[in-house]
Amino acid sequence: MQKIKKYLKKISQSNFVKDTAILQMGTFFSTGLTFLASIAYARFLGPENYGKYVLIFAFVSLIQIFMHLGADYAVLTLLSEAWTKKDKQEIKNLIIFFFKVTLIVSLTIGILAIIFSPIIADSIYNNSYIGILARWILLACMLKVMFSLLIIILQVARKIKHLTIIENINKIIYILIPVAFVVLFKFGLPGIVWGHLVSSIIFLIFSIYFYNLLLKKTDLLPNFKEIFLGLKSVSIKKYFKFGFTIAVDKNLASLYSVLPLFFLGMFVNDAEVSYFKIAFSYLGLALIFLKPISRLLMVQFPKSKTYGKKELKKHFYKSTLYSVLMVCVIILPMLLLSRYLVDFFYGIKYLPSVKIIYILWPYVIFSAFGVGLSSMFRALNKMRIAITANLIVLILTTPLIYLAIKTYGLTGMVISVIFWTIVPIFILLIYFYNYFKKSNLIHEENNTN
Repeated sequence: MQKIKKYLKKISQSNFVKDTAILQMGTFFSTGLTFLASIAYARFLGPENYGKYVLIFAFVSLIQIFMHLGADYAVLTLLSEAWTKKDKQEIKNLIIFFFKVTLIVSLTIGILAIIFSPIIADSIYNNSYIGILARWILLACMLKVMFSLLIIILQVARKIKHLTIIENINKIIYILIPVAFVVLFKFGLPGIVWGHLVSSIIFLIFSIYFYNLLLKKTDLLPNFKEIFLGLKSVSIKKYFKFGFTIAVDKNLASLYSVLPLFFLGMFVNDAEVSYFKIAFSYLGLALIFLKPISRLLMVQFPKSKTYGKKELKKHFYKSTLYSVLMVCVIILPMLLLSRYLVDFFYGIKYLPSVKIIYILWPYVIFSAFGVGLSSMFRALNKMRIAITANLIVLILTTPLIYLAIKTYGLTGMVISVIFWTIVPIFILLIYFYNYFKKSNLIHEENNTN
């Protein structure tokens, strides 16, 4: 018992655990708000309009995949090193690079998407209204550039408390205004869209103001005049490739989650889409503990690597094991109480979601196995392997997923989500098992020699 107390005390004093705890509190808060917002939308919109709301954001998510080229990942990684070295010129170049890439993407892919969204939505869902509303969400996303930079700077400067507070303020604004438009002003589905646009404008102003405050506290950051004047001189080639490889991996992961929902909207009615979304979101609450862990492993694994592959392997296996056990403990009571909780929170209209919950739950367990995979590939600089594996699986199985959803509807959707969760994670875990096994053999041979 005494050993357990010492072990727990040792764990609680580590910076990783402290930062995880702070981020966990923020995650609880933001997830709680998101959950309450989903209840409000579901009850006030009804199954049909709630299904349209889900399809609007799935449509936007798919377009954003093509707009995400990895500038944020490149800047987050490289800015950390420049910040540690207090390299003002490199910090300036990286921030200008971030704005330049974002501007180029917004003025090309972004503008084209806004123009043609109604036509694309009409051809896919026979409903141009989804595309009309989606174009305003796309505009709201494009206005988040300053907030994204602000979050990166706070992460790099290790201002975890400030980061958590600002992210939660952001979440509050992005939930309260759309909910107010829907619940209080009875604007219906357009109220969510306009609420997001108004929130993005408010936070654009807030982010500019907060950045100016940071300028007064440090001389490492460039002012807006320096950023604007440097747009021509700073080349994107120097940093682009680094972030793009990470973005490809992330975008492939996003495709796994977006494509099935995208296909579902083509073959079932809007109410059935809403039933799946409720079930998926409900089960997703079991993964709430994993988000900050996954986020901090991006920093922790590179540190562990400096102590040797044996230490890295230990941290990788421990974080995976604890994550899976944590999710297993949480998911059991959620399954037992699902019928009562769905009825209580969402209403009797959404009870068909419960049947989906009963068969979709393995998705959550297997998701926990992948908590540290992406961070591990980055730490070992083996992103090409992850990208290649995911790309091959995506290309080979997408037709099967499409046919399963087209043929079996919601049942095909559930099978597709579970299948697309298990297969990539299983392949990548086998790769790491063999990688560490091979590393141990090489180490033993070197010791023998």
